[in-house]
Amino acid sequence: MSEFVKKTIMGYKSVSDGQSDTECTHVILTKQEYKQLLDEISEQDKTIQNIRTKAKQKIEYVQDNARNRVLEAELNAKNKMSEMQDELTKAVDEANYQINLNKTLLRISKERANVDRSLKPKKQHTGYLVISSTEKEYKFKTNTSARLKTAILWQTVIQSRYSIDFSEEQAKKQIKEDLFNNDDNSWLIGKIGITANFDGKYEELLKNIEFRNNMQNYNVMLEPTFRANYKSGYWEIIFMHTKSLGIIPKEMRFR
Repeated sequence: MSEFVKKTIMGYKSVSDGQSDTECTHVILTKQEYKQLLDEISEQDKTIQNIRTKAKQKIEYVQDNARNRVLEAELNAKNKMSEMQDELTKAVDEANYQINLNKTLLRISKERANVDRSLKPKKQHTGYLVISSTEKEYKFKTNTSARLKTAILWQTVIQSRYSIDFSEEQAKKQIKEDLFNNDDNSWLIGKIGITANFDGKYEELLKNIEFRNNMQNYNVMLEPTFRANYKSGYWEIIFMHTKSLGIIPKEMRFR
């Protein structure tokens, strides 16, 4: 049985109040008690070591699992990106195919339209024909005057190379693209002397300071409209413009 003692000059002496005694300095254990204490400490060390080992294993498991998930997510992302890239490549290839096919069909349509109208040379002719260009009196009001003013404008009718088998939407889109395409740094419509395009009425154009100051330098197309001419079998574009046309080139005439 353990004994609570105090150390003196003569050795160890028991204290009366045990562990709570203020003079207590040492505890004397039996050999069996000492062994039991060591066993308990050893057991506690083992328990602590087991807890540490399990905690380390748990942390390593969580870390490995997290790394595996990250690697799996990265792999899935790479696979998804690869799939999307393949789909994008296919879509681009299909779009290019459709664009080239559309260009081919439009070229064939143009050549057939030129043959149908006996336009030569069929491959070089634009397929656009100036039908007429007429001087018109155009009456309009301004904000500064209640009276009608009169301007001399021109109305031009151009037959396109698109037959009435094209829908209104298709014909309008293609005609606009053809006339205002700037791939070679010049408009097709510029061949007949049109130098600018304004999507509005003449009186609205007059509010444009640049135009007012340089009216003599511009021949502006105004308010284009489209007409399916079932007699000729082709779509036409009709528009007003501010000056007369220039000399019509052969590739835009009947003869």
